[in-house]
Amino acid sequence: MAAYAAAPVVLDRDEMAKRGVRFVDLAGVVDVARWFPAARAVSPLLAAQDDDDSAPHANDLLEEPGFPVAGILEAAAETLAHYVADPTEALELYDAFTLYYDDRQADTTFNAHRDPSHVTVNLCLHSACEGSAVRFFGTADAPGGSFLVDMVPGVAAVHFGRHLHQTTPLVAGSRAQAVLYFKRRGVVGDDDATYGGYVD
Repeated sequence: MAAYAAAPVVLDRDEMAKRGVRFVDLAGVVDVARWFPAARAVSPLLAAQDDDDSAPHANDLLEEPGFPVAGILEAAAETLAHYVADPTEALELYDAFTLYYDDRQADTTFNAHRDPSHVTVNLCLHSACEGSAVRFFGTADAPGGSFLVDMVPGVAAVHFGRHLHQTTPLVAGSRAQAVLYFKRRGVVGDDDATYGGYVD
């Protein structure tokens, strides 16, 4: 991880867009007050598996009826067009889940990784915390310095799945996200939809 040890810089949204991370306000599409409790609660499946409560937990959004995936895709189409032409036709949902972090958890980070998606929509459902930002490295196609993205309820960060990123430690409070992985429709064996794994 030595290559990523340098402190991240602070960028405005125009500069972040140049590096491949854009934002879309989805507060009019997703009722975050409704979906935050679904993220915070441990799903029955995880509870049955005696899931480790010392780490962030993830619930499957595909099991939650009524989550507005089509509305998100439509509302984010202009932003997604920076990643793929005609996104409402070209993209299909690959996976969707929530993540919940709070200060009772011993480990609130995710190591540097790439997503199993062509493009990721990372929607903040709740943020009342110190820390727990998303740190991006370089661009999707080139290494370089890093920058932090603070998550704002109702706003989604959009990026190529292959763009290396990690979650910074949560110091206090809690945060919840809805993460949607989109792949290119009909593409089989797409490298962008293959998990890139963690970086040592």
